[in-house]
Amino acid sequence: MNETAKDGQTTVETSDADIEEQKPLGKRILEVVGIFLITMFQRFTLLTSRKVYLGKDVVTSLIKENKPFIFGIWHCNVYMSPILYRGMDVYVLISKSKDGDLIDRVVKSFGNRSIRGSTSRGGTSALKAMIRVARQNSRLAFTPDGPRGPAFKVQQGIIAAASACGIPIVPAHYESTRQKVAKSWDSHRVPMPFGTLINSFGEPIHIPRELDEDQFEEYRALVEMKLLENQKRCEEARDRLLRGEKI
Repeated sequence: MNETAKDGQTTVETSDADIEEQKPLGKRILEVVGIFLITMFQRFTLLTSRKVYLGKDVVTSLIKENKPFIFGIWHCNVYMSPILYRGMDVYVLISKSKDGDLIDRVVKSFGNRSIRGSTSRGGTSALKAMIRVARQNSRLAFTPDGPRGPAFKVQQGIIAAASACGIPIVPAHYESTRQKVAKSWDSHRVPMPFGTLINSFGEPIHIPRELDEDQFEEYRALVEMKLLENQKRCEEARDRLLRGEKI
């Protein structure tokens, strides 16, 4: 495992193998332009959106006390999360896929850092990197139902990570009163400008270091339930705003 710095950003490398071949110049230019347009639209959306926070004191308190934790974020919230959680010293777990390469560059454009790997490929090295980050009192971000789904179903990786690192999981979810919902496996949320962006955080979920098989499943189910509850609270707040009610 190596930690490298590129353009002021840091990536925790989980493998030195499979070095990507040099991409054609045209493709690289298209990627740079595409990422620039995506990030500028994200910035414009955030700038023109009214912000509403639910449970923000949970995150504020943990950061103030310099305590590490894991953001548990459904895959449907990948789009805006890099800009929403910028400035929080967050390392994002990103898969070693072509989609992951794009997400990695967007994440870094907002000053965040990444750990490349997953629970199925490069999992051991990625877990070691996460433990190292936790020891530095930095934050982690994890999509427990990604990268392949099923949607809104917590997989084992986030439980193993929280247990091994000895840090809690904090549910995080956003919705907007003006958003597109993609026809994708994760029903991805893409907020539009001039809406109200609701960002909701749940209470920290502490996972014991020692778990037998039955306990592991109990905590997996608990984390899934808490993430769904936080998502529901966020969606209900959005719906109340759309009806003209106060929250």
